[in-house]
Amino acid sequence: MKLTALRSETVATAIALYQEIAYGTHSRARRDPDFSAMASKDPESVLAMFQKECIEPEAGHPCVRYSLRLGNRNYPFMKLVLQEHIVPGEFFFAVDSHDQMEIKPDFPDYESWMAVRRFNRDLKQQIETAFDRHGLDTAACLRRSVEARCAGSGAASLDRGTVLIVDDEVDLAEAIELLLQARGFRTVKVHGGGIAAATAAHLLPNLVLLDYELPEMDGLQVIAQLRSNPATRSIPVLLASAAQVSLADIRMADGFLAKPFQEALLYEMVDRVLRSREVRL
Repeated sequence: MKLTALRSETVATAIALYQEIAYGTHSRARRDPDFSAMASKDPESVLAMFQKECIEPEAGHPCVRYSLRLGNRNYPFMKLVLQEHIVPGEFFFAVDSHDQMEIKPDFPDYESWMAVRRFNRDLKQQIETAFDRHGLDTAACLRRSVEARCAGSGAASLDRGTVLIVDDEVDLAEAIELLLQARGFRTVKVHGGGIAAATAAHLLPNLVLLDYELPEMDGLQVIAQLRSNPATRSIPVLLASAAQVSLADIRMADGFLAKPFQEALLYEMVDRVLRSREVRL
C-alpha cells in the first residue's frame, strides 16, 4: 500500500482490531486515548499521532516506519506499526512486540520473561491474522505483490548456489525467498531456530540468512551450533535483526542486515558476504 492510498478509516480499523485482541473485555484501563473519532480525520492528522522513524542501515537505503505504542493486557510496550520493508514505497500493518531485551538464561527472571515473549508472539500473530482477514495490507499483501512481480523472472536457468532462510515471519520469509530465487539462488526456508542447524548440516548451503529473534533459540545460539559442527563451521551467516544487537554479537556472523531493509540492500549484503567468504577461502 502506498501512503497516498492510506485512509483514516483503515487506520481506525487497525487500531480497533488491535485493541480488541490485545485487551478483549479485560477491565484494566488502556493507556491510550479514545481513537473512536479517528475515522473522521484526514490521513495526515492520523499519521501525526504515530512516531515517525527513518531507518537507514546503510546510506542510500532508507526505510520509513510509523509506530504507535498501544501495549497489551500483560505488557505495555507493544506497538502497532505501519512499516516500509523490502519493497520501497510499499507499507503494511504489523505488530512490534518490542520485547527484544537482552535477557540471558542465567538471569533470575529468565523464565518469566520468556513467558512474556511467548505471549507477545502469539498475540502478534493473532492481531496480524485479523488484519489480513479484514482486508488490511499486511506482510501477506507484500508477499503477494513480490510474487506477482517475480513471476516469470527468467532466473531459473541461473545457479548462484543455495541460501537457507531462517525466519519465523512466514510471509516475509517467503517474500525474501522469491526475491532471491529471482536472482538465481536456490532456497530452502525454515521458521524456527531449533531446526536451523540440523537443516544446514544436511543441506550445506552457500549462505544462511538468519533472523535474530526466533522461537526456541535465538540467532546467536544457532550460529554457535553451526560453528561447533565441522560440517557447517565454514558456512557464511548473514544475521538480520530489528533489535539492537551488540557489536560483539554481530561479529559472530559474517554480515549483519538491520531490519527494515530495502530489497536492493538485501542483494548487496548477500553478494558482499558471499564475496568475502570466497576471498577468505
